Amino acid sequence: MNRRFLRCTGGVAVVAAALGMFLTPAFGQNLSAPVTGGKISGPVAGDFDKVHVLPIGGPSPRMADGHVDLTGRWYPNSAGRMLQVAYPVDPGAFFHFDPKVTPEPPPSFNPGVEGKYRHQSSDPGECDQAGTPTTTLEQLGQHAPMELIESPGRLVMLYEYPLDVRMVYMNREHPSDPDPTFNGDTTAHWEGDTLVLDVIAIDGRMRNSGGGGVGAWFPSEKEHVVERITRTSKNYLTYQITIEDPIVLAKPWKSAPRRWSLAQDPHDEWGEVFCTHNEEPDEYKKLKEYETKEKGK
Repeated sequence: MNRRFLRCTGGVAVVAAALGMFLTPAFGQNLSAPVTGGKISGPVAGDFDKVHVLPIGGPSPRMADGHVDLTGRWYPNSAGRMLQVAYPVDPGAFFHFDPKVTPEPPPSFNPGVEGKYRHQSSDPGECDQAGTPTTTLEQLGQHAPMELIESPGRLVMLYEYPLDVRMVYMNREHPSDPDPTFNGDTTAHWEGDTLVLDVIAIDGRMRNSGGGGVGAWFPSEKEHVVERITRTSKNYLTYQITIEDPIVLAKPWKSAPRRWSLAQDPHDEWGEVFCTHNEEPDEYKKLKEYETKEKGK
């Protein structure tokens, strides 16, 4: 049985398996223009050379109550599968959003927040804390799938990396004094075909990242997050977020509408990936040796 470990090093993920080592940008999603590999002779593993942008796939399916059904396994690209930047993939398939079409501005910070609220760590091995909104936002760089399971009264949100589970209950009110948690307290309601998630009480240790490629920052107790999920067709949905925080941000930050595509392989299965702070030193030593060897070629 393989066990997979993830350690982020300079934005490139290193995945170790107990039965062998692989150095691969498996979680390498581009920030703007796609980065693809050069010409490769012979067959391409995984048929990545055959990957293209998915068609819309027809209208969105609906629940018995008439609301759009968000259920599905979703990838942060336009290909409906995990992508590898090392292979010559159709550049359009990589886009989580196209900054030329839908630019995403950087967050605007209040003066004097650098010391307390800006994330200063430079540790390349720092593991990602699962929580709202970073688990979804950071897939711009991590490129991991999420799975949504919808029922009339609840939306279950599952994330492969970092391992996270959110239970979103429909049509409830925020408690008067909710305890802070990493995912916060979420209420949800429909606006037409868009599910709107309203989140407060986010733990101050949950750093926000993935916003406009500008580092990361920590929330204040006043942070308010609004997520909008719209299934635009059978094969696509968009996720857009607005973060309000009068203590940290000079104005609300709004992401681009980020595109997710439905998994196309009926046998596409959930995988377990978790970050390690080098609790497996011997494995990491082998990975470093492999990396050094590859660089020397």
